[in-house]
Amino acid sequence: MFSMLRINTASCTAQMETFDAKEFLLGGRTLSSYLVSSEVPATCDALGKKNKLFFCSGVLSGTAVSSSDRLSIGGKSPLTGGIKESNAGGIVGTRMSQQGLRCITLEDAPPGDAGWKIIVIGSEKTEFVDGGFLAGKGVYEKSALLTQQFGVKAGCITIGPTAEKLLSATGIACSDPHGVCSRYAGRGGLGAVMASKKIIAMVILNDGKIKPAFVDEDAFKAGAKKIVQLLKENPVSTLFTKYGTAAMVDICQALKVLPTQNFRHGVMEGAEKINAQTMYDTIKQRDGEGRTQHACMHPCAIQCSNVYPDKDGRLLCSPVEYETMALMGSNLCLKDLDAIATLNRIANDAGVDTLDVGAAIGVAMEAGIAEFGDTTAAIALMEEVRALTPLGRILASGCKTAARVLGVRHAPHVLGQAIPAYEPRGSKGMAMTYLSTPMGADHTFGFTLRDEEVPTSKEGKVALSKKFQVIGSRMDAMGMCNFVRYSVRNNMQPLLDLIQFRYGVDITEVEFDDMVKKTLRIEHQFNTDAGITAQDYRFTETFYEEVQPETGEVMDITDEESALARKW
Repeated sequence: MFSMLRINTASCTAQMETFDAKEFLLGGRTLSSYLVSSEVPATCDALGKKNKLFFCSGVLSGTAVSSSDRLSIGGKSPLTGGIKESNAGGIVGTRMSQQGLRCITLEDAPPGDAGWKIIVIGSEKTEFVDGGFLAGKGVYEKSALLTQQFGVKAGCITIGPTAEKLLSATGIACSDPHGVCSRYAGRGGLGAVMASKKIIAMVILNDGKIKPAFVDEDAFKAGAKKIVQLLKENPVSTLFTKYGTAAMVDICQALKVLPTQNFRHGVMEGAEKINAQTMYDTIKQRDGEGRTQHACMHPCAIQCSNVYPDKDGRLLCSPVEYETMALMGSNLCLKDLDAIATLNRIANDAGVDTLDVGAAIGVAMEAGIAEFGDTTAAIALMEEVRALTPLGRILASGCKTAARVLGVRHAPHVLGQAIPAYEPRGSKGMAMTYLSTPMGADHTFGFTLRDEEVPTSKEGKVALSKKFQVIGSRMDAMGMCNFVRYSVRNNMQPLLDLIQFRYGVDITEVEFDDMVKKTLRIEHQFNTDAGITAQDYRFTETFYEEVQPETGEVMDITDEESALARKW
């Protein structure tokens, strides 16, 4: 049996419910999308009381299996108008498991003039406490205040001041193992959904007494060790162990898909100034609080995160990931890691998605508000976001909104969500994925780049994207870090064996993939019911008309081809 804590934010009441469906067994995105499609009217206002927010842990959460404690957060997106799942690392999933929870649901909404509340979940009770003292503060200050009040080991979830204003490119910040709310479910505007329910923070106390039970504990321990072995033997995960996701800078530069100058180009002159080796060397040289390896959750054998220090060795930002390095770096023609880390930190503090706001700043630069390559101007624009000025609110509403307001046609988004850090005209597999995901442009949904023999050709990319949509969705379904996929993509049995050893439930690979494909079907059906049509799954027209200079390519994927990649 699996438990869900259903919290009514209007009446300030909580009720425990139990289930035994396999959607609850797997958890993660499988569970969040199942619940969104079952309980949220597709046509509802994403910021109204009919929307719900689901926090779902995975099937192996709370155990000793590496990288198994990611948290999936689902609801209707105010950014895309469709279904949304965004996930984060950190310790919240672990704390939920220790409280015996597979899911926490926030539903209904109090009047707009209601005060801010903090939900505190413990082994004895769930209570609402006044959260007014957090209002208007940045995420880092909120995090420190929550830690001071509830302890460094509590699993805390909070939002930034931009989300408090219901801006649509805002995320939800979760506690890392050090008690800092720096692990973001950043995409899709779910921070604004949480704010619409007048919940400024949620705390899962470190007093949970529930420990995982096993059908065969010895076999489970051996299976967990096998996962670590597979991760250490895989060249992709070992590359990320040393360099983190920043390793993608050189890879994307070589493939001519590094987004540059508002996605006008796929190559940036001077990219070596912000690549993985430069970051690694800088962190090592500055020492102090810097770390080239860092785990966003425990346990984790990959440790692809980092702690980037300032020139005095003090923490500047943790983590600095490739997606941010591209959208807030090369996309803005910035060649200064300190500037990128500063932009990242301000974004984290303000509570916004670094991808969508990075893309929005690129749009603003194309509109002439600042010059590409101007680090001072870029940081000033991020400060406008933090200060909630009129321009800052436009940028914090995402790339699509910024382009409309500022009069820029070349707006890098699909379904209103900014394109991740792979220029689509140079990688037709990634482009097919962007055009296929019900979540808005999303690289984790079906990451094809490493398996594209001819990235600039669209031939075979429907099948390739669908293959990796299944592979990526497997990880989301289990609450696993997506980087585990490299070690089990051709054989899921080691993970399925762990389910058997933990719960005594036998799930075959075929049955598992059938559940994953069912998730894809219900996600697309939700979007159809919400009024999203095939014509909405497109890039802006400029991507079809204008050549990407380094590859000589335009976007040539047709509506019919992308529709095939969405058919399950």
